[in-house]
Amino acid sequence: MRSALMSTIVKSLSMLFVAGALAALVTGCSETVGEGVQPVDLYLGLNGEEEAVDMAECTSQTLNAYVVFEGKGGQDIATYNDRVQWSSENPSVVFVSDGVTPSPEGSVYAAGTLIALRPGIATISASYLDFHASITVDASEMSDLHIVSDLTDIGAELDQGFTLETVLSEGEPAQDITTSAQWRFDPATAKAYVDNTTGVVHANSSTDGEQLRLVARLPECDREVSKSFRISPVTSLQIDYERGDATILPYNFSESFKVTAGFADTSAPRQDVTSQMTVDSIDDDYIAASLVDDTYTVTAEDRTGSGALELTLDPLDLTVTTKTWQVQNLTLLNIELSPDDAQVTYPDTGQLTVIGTFDNGMQMPVTRHVGWTSSDTNVATIGTSDDTAGEVTITNINANVDITAAINVDDETLEDTITLHAYANDHAE
Repeated sequence: MRSALMSTIVKSLSMLFVAGALAALVTGCSETVGEGVQPVDLYLGLNGEEEAVDMAECTSQTLNAYVVFEGKGGQDIATYNDRVQWSSENPSVVFVSDGVTPSPEGSVYAAGTLIALRPGIATISASYLDFHASITVDASEMSDLHIVSDLTDIGAELDQGFTLETVLSEGEPAQDITTSAQWRFDPATAKAYVDNTTGVVHANSSTDGEQLRLVARLPECDREVSKSFRISPVTSLQIDYERGDATILPYNFSESFKVTAGFADTSAPRQDVTSQMTVDSIDDDYIAASLVDDTYTVTAEDRTGSGALELTLDPLDLTVTTKTWQVQNLTLLNIELSPDDAQVTYPDTGQLTVIGTFDNGMQMPVTRHVGWTSSDTNVATIGTSDDTAGEVTITNINANVDITAAINVDDETLEDTITLHAYANDHAE
């Protein structure tokens, strides 16, 4: 009887366990997709729905599979790269990873990763339940591959980023493919370390005049390029100001500057170390400082006085002091946009500058402080952030576009307009 009772208890516990597991599974599903929520669509793209993707041969990009769910609360979109079934209609041109199968080179990539193996066109497909989606990938041949840098020396104990660029065809803009490469030193060295995915080098110690060879390799097609440089002690720091020696800074206006490091070989290009400088002290009653995209910007507060910065290159404990800005309450009277006959040929970019005249007669760049408009953004767009203000980017057509810079001063709008001449490049596709 005791045995029969134990058997009954075990069976009851087993049924309770199964019921609990089923309840948990149902609850888990309801938390994921919601009650009554059903998949209704599937589409592909790098960042949202796209019909086609352009790539350079030997590079990789992440293609996303988006599943659209619909329920009482409306639509919801989820990325399902790990749940769809991926396939390439032409895998010898473009390989798509399922997260498990190695690439032709032997590496396993995250699901949805595209590897352009050689020039050509391939259709990439994804399936989920009864839903199917596809996208065309055009892999273009490289006409150029190079590491971007003119440095012959980098400072011992400092960091330096390197960029790998390719040009797909003559007349087209260069593309940054740094993260598609595997970076290394050849031969290996203890004098420096390179992040093998980003191309950022940390220089450990001086090479005493000997050169190191930095290699960027595109593994899926076994192409590589190299760049040689020395690691040298830093002998000087120099501040390069947007406005030179000028010190007067009107309320709420700004000036930018960079810091460079020099070496015993004064013919060697100076290394930009701005992003490795830290502010030790600042007269923050009168000025504020910010570091954005490897450039420091000093902005005047709305209080009359003077202020300076002291900055330190931390790895080397080297200090430099800026000029002293004289903050004054001045009124902007007018602005002038230049050049007044700007010409840009695709794929080059142009740079527009706005010069402001103040009530004391002083003139200074105010490019970062104005608003920008283009009469045709399909032809030309203007950068508006601190590091791109006034930068002109055009499409590959012949056209004239009016560009306007404007700023509000005491309820009055100051503005100036120029005509930009955009020229197509016959060699570009």
